[in-house]
Amino acid sequence: MRLWSRIGYRLLSHILPNTVPLLLAVIWASREIRMKKRLVAAAIFAAHSAALNATPIEITLGSARITPFFATPFNDVNGVSLNGQSLSLNFVFTDNFIRLLPSPGFPQTAVNFDISVALHTNANGLAGFASGTGFIFDQTGQPLQAPVVLGSAASDDGAIFLGLFPLLDEAPTNTRFYGFNMDITLPNNPGFEVTDEDLRLFGGQIQVADQVIQGQFGIGLQVADTGSTAIELVFALLVLSATSKLRVLSRH
Repeated sequence: MRLWSRIGYRLLSHILPNTVPLLLAVIWASREIRMKKRLVAAAIFAAHSAALNATPIEITLGSARITPFFATPFNDVNGVSLNGQSLSLNFVFTDNFIRLLPSPGFPQTAVNFDISVALHTNANGLAGFASGTGFIFDQTGQPLQAPVVLGSAASDDGAIFLGLFPLLDEAPTNTRFYGFNMDITLPNNPGFEVTDEDLRLFGGQIQVADQVIQGQFGIGLQVADTGSTAIELVFALLVLSATSKLRVLSRH
């Protein structure tokens, strides 16, 4: 089999000298793609297994709508000290889901759509920076992306911020997700603790020519079609009204 491979390679090299390198490049590229898919699948499986032991945090989204912003407080981490320990948190939407609105057309969700978690502490200044990874998941808890590094920030009033940007990290542009996971490592600042928390979702910003438009996202079923459906209904009513008037005029 090896002898045939060598003979075949030499024969092809003699007959089609430019074809063999191209074929080899295609083969190696396909191998790299397959390897990348396997690594992503393994990372998703590992993330899903780890998330099963995470602390659940229930979030109520409310009625179906399209919006550029959502915010709600929660208190599941109250009293946790800043001792450099790790927390695994599963934020579960209990009554609805988030739908990312793809381009083209408006409304749409910006690429920098942001899931932001703020941990407020009793520190008088900087409490330190947290770190970690996160991912969004579907209705069954299955990750929709491999875990990605969270953005991190802190303020001088003792707040700690962590951000997850799904669309910057290869999540599907038209996805709907039912929650997200964050594996967080808190700063090591003994003597201080978390006092309250809040979750915020931002639609991001979209650059259109020389203007910046606020990105939006959907909450609930068929929210992407709500605006167009209303426009079509109004248009249909106008057409019916105009037709009725024409009929009256033609009679006179």
